[in-house]
Amino acid sequence: MPRTKKTSTGADGAERRSDLGNERLSSGTENYLLCLYRLWEDSETPTITQLTDTLKQLPSTEGLGTSVPSVSGMIRRMQRQELVDLGPDKRIRLTKWGLDCGVDIARRHRLAEWLVVELLGMELRQAHIEAHRLEHGISPEFEEKLMERLGHPKRSPFGRPIPLPGQPEKPVNTKTLDSAPPHTIFTVDRVPEEDTELLQFLSEAGIVPDQDVQVVEAAPYRGVLIVKSAKDRVSIGYNVATQIVVRPRDGG
Repeated sequence: MPRTKKTSTGADGAERRSDLGNERLSSGTENYLLCLYRLWEDSETPTITQLTDTLKQLPSTEGLGTSVPSVSGMIRRMQRQELVDLGPDKRIRLTKWGLDCGVDIARRHRLAEWLVVELLGMELRQAHIEAHRLEHGISPEFEEKLMERLGHPKRSPFGRPIPLPGQPEKPVNTKTLDSAPPHTIFTVDRVPEEDTELLQFLSEAGIVPDQDVQVVEAAPYRGVLIVKSAKDRVSIGYNVATQIVVRPRDGG
C-alpha cells in the first residue's frame, strides 16, 4: 500500500525524498489519487470543478467532501505532499511520485474488484463499491498472495488495466461504442464502474469486457443505438454508449 516518502537533508541543506517510507497516505488521499489516475488513463487533465464531479461518483461510504472548496483544500494538501501540481491553466497533474502512488492504489482497487467477483462470487455491479471498502487495507504481502491466487490478471473485471509497480498503462487502440461503425463486430474493452443499475443492465445484456458486440442500427436523431451481443439485442442511449469502450475484435 502507498506510503508517504521519508525526507532527509542533503549536504546543501535541501530536503531530499527517499524511497517509500512507513507512513501511510490517508484513505481520502488515496481516493483522490485513484480518481486522478483514472482520468490520466483517459488522457484527461481535470480542473478542480471537473475533479469534484468525478469524486461525486465515488460511493457515499467513502465519506469524501465533494464541494469545490473542500476539493480545493485537499489539492493544496496534496501539492504540499508533492503528489500533484496545479498549473497556470488551473488543471491538476500528477507528479511522478503522485503517478506512482496512483498506480499503487489503482492496482489494489482492481485486485479487490477481482477478489469480490472471482473469489467471493458477488455480482459485477457490487464489485466497485466493495472494492472501495477493501482497497485501503490491502498490504503488500496480501496483494502479492491475492495476485497469485487470481492468476495474475492483466485487467480488472470492468476492463481497466491492472498496472504493475512503476508501470502506468494507458489503454490503446480503443474507441467508445457511440463511434463504432455499424455492422462491425468489436470486443468490449471496458465498461463504467460507478452506476450499479447500469452495470446490472449491461451484465444482463452481455455487454461486459471481452464479449463481442456490434451496433446494428445508429439513430442519432432518436439518441439511441441498437446493440447486439451474444445474449441480447438492446437499445442504448448515446450518453451510455460514450462510457462503453471497445477494441477491434480479438483475432479479427
